[in-house]
Amino acid sequence: MHHVDRNSGILNAEEKFTLEERRSYQETFLREVITVAFGAGTPLKAAMYGKRLPPENIRNIEDLQKLPITKKKDLSEGQKANPPFGGFLTVPISDLLRIHQSPGPIYDPVGKIHDYWRWRTALYSVGFRPGDLVVNTFAYHLTPAGHMFEEGVSELGAVIIPTGVGNTETQVEIMKNLGATCYIGTPSFLMAIFKKAEEMGVNVPTEFKLEVGFLLAEMLPESLRKRLIDEYQMIGRQAYGTADVGCVAYECPEVNGMHVHYDVIVEIVDPNSGDVLPKNEPGEVVVTCNNKIYPLVRFGTGDLSSIVDDPCPCGRTGPRLTRIMGRADEVTKVKGMFVHPSQVQKVIDSHPEIAKGRLLVDRHQDTDSMTLEIELKGEVPEGIERVVEETIREVIKMKGSVRIVAPGSLANAWKTIEDVRKWD
Repeated sequence: MHHVDRNSGILNAEEKFTLEERRSYQETFLREVITVAFGAGTPLKAAMYGKRLPPENIRNIEDLQKLPITKKKDLSEGQKANPPFGGFLTVPISDLLRIHQSPGPIYDPVGKIHDYWRWRTALYSVGFRPGDLVVNTFAYHLTPAGHMFEEGVSELGAVIIPTGVGNTETQVEIMKNLGATCYIGTPSFLMAIFKKAEEMGVNVPTEFKLEVGFLLAEMLPESLRKRLIDEYQMIGRQAYGTADVGCVAYECPEVNGMHVHYDVIVEIVDPNSGDVLPKNEPGEVVVTCNNKIYPLVRFGTGDLSSIVDDPCPCGRTGPRLTRIMGRADEVTKVKGMFVHPSQVQKVIDSHPEIAKGRLLVDRHQDTDSMTLEIELKGEVPEGIERVVEETIREVIKMKGSVRIVAPGSLANAWKTIEDVRKWD
């Protein structure tokens, strides 16, 4: 398949909308989504009712600011109080295709409509083409990721190999024997597969047919992207989405930010005040999607980014998200797993001799690491580092090291988790 052009062409006319066309398209679906959500009596109706806002008051994108932001915790609390979907679902449960569960725990409904999660456009933009053989290394049970990407790949007309997160040796054999051309998964798992292949005596650039890696759920350092091209002759591109809403934005061959999907309205807001911020200013990504089955209006993703809208040479005209800069609530992804400030606090609280602590998240040779810096009250107990490391493993379910720092050195550390990873 080496004659495949993976860098040109745009799949949907909507990606080339003028500013006026995009606004008109989005405001049309916004009014429909608001009408359906209101008519089905979702929690949005109660909020609008409380503010005396009839649906006809939400006409344009600016009017969204009259509505509250729905946070992830509103979903999990709403689902507990009003199971199973917190009142957000607008169709009978029997109309669904599947139900997933993502961490929270939150149930994610999947409607019986084409390309429900909207990944088809993103896959084409990053270089996937009809007829590709695609290894999908995301998990297929419970969480949505495996099926989410599978749907996009099928809609695009490519062939899926559902390997899931399984054993690296099997992944190597499958890629080699079937001649897979595309990979979907985290960047670190791709590197682990390459490492295993090399241990097995496989020459990756010549014996693998991989041409594109669609790399998600972790940051993609530019150094790794360059290594993929130089050492493995493959394109590495990324996109951004969540388990609740599916695809939000995706890279193009120019790799200068991620184009926001035309079926998604993105606002960047101040995480504390909820005010919409001007362009180029970083804040929380708040999304409203063209989804009438499970209408999440102004859903706060908890992720931080900013928007740029200078023209992109690829010809796609939509605004772009710069890279995801971390979490509004300080929740940090380490090795693809969420680590919460409350978990770090729990470790600190388990040891009365700790006066203050903060978790540093760093990265060495494509692998994340955690170090808990602690200030102690008074004497340094013998072997305290080992004891606290044990607590870290129990509470966070991952290994971390402990470093004792001089009293007062954490005085200005207002964050419980400090992410010092460099992504260049």
